[in-house]
Amino acid sequence: MKKKTLVIHPKDPSTDFLCEIYRNRGFTEINEGFESEKLKNLIQEHHRIVLLGHGYHNGLLNFYETIIDDSFSPLLVDKELVGIWCYARAFFERHQLPGFHTDMFISEPDEAMIMGVSATKKSIDISNRIFAKAVRKNLFRPDCYYRIMQYYRSISTPVAQFNQERLYHRSNDGVLQGCENPSITNWATNFVNENLSDLSALLRDNPGLFSALINKTK
Repeated sequence: MKKKTLVIHPKDPSTDFLCEIYRNRGFTEINEGFESEKLKNLIQEHHRIVLLGHGYHNGLLNFYETIIDDSFSPLLVDKELVGIWCYARAFFERHQLPGFHTDMFISEPDEAMIMGVSATKKSIDISNRIFAKAVRKNLFRPDCYYRIMQYYRSISTPVAQFNQERLYHRSNDGVLQGCENPSITNWATNFVNENLSDLSALLRDNPGLFSALINKTK
């Protein structure tokens, strides 16, 4: 029986490059209307779940709203997963979720500036395009981490190297592939890690803030 795949990817021009991963593949696509019960029912009905867009340590965001949070973890733990958003690794590690996922991922010039990585918009666009193609070609393969890295390493710009060091895959039996000690660290990553609870409360109490930050990068 063919495995059913669900894609949850909030509409946002800044993450449109990720559409290449699932475009015209016959997957169930949810780009708006993120009611919690609706999403949980859909997850239960599908074997494979692809979570894409903006996010943070506590889950996937639709602008300032967390649409995939810790309450979803019991439904996700037995699925085949892909999680591509900034700091998805913390979410996957906390719940020991299997599948391919990212840590901090630079996909926009402002993110490169904050992370202290030298990059032009052109080099970021190329990185985004090659990465999305790599994931599309190797989605849900048992050796997807190796194959994605092999394809993505066809470019070696600073932004691509930063991202390559922050890609991970956890097998169903708990074996983790990925760089445990990325060579590029900076105050921004440490600040987010040390102030997660404060940042979460800030987003919750100021619903226009995240939207404003995203709009600033467009």
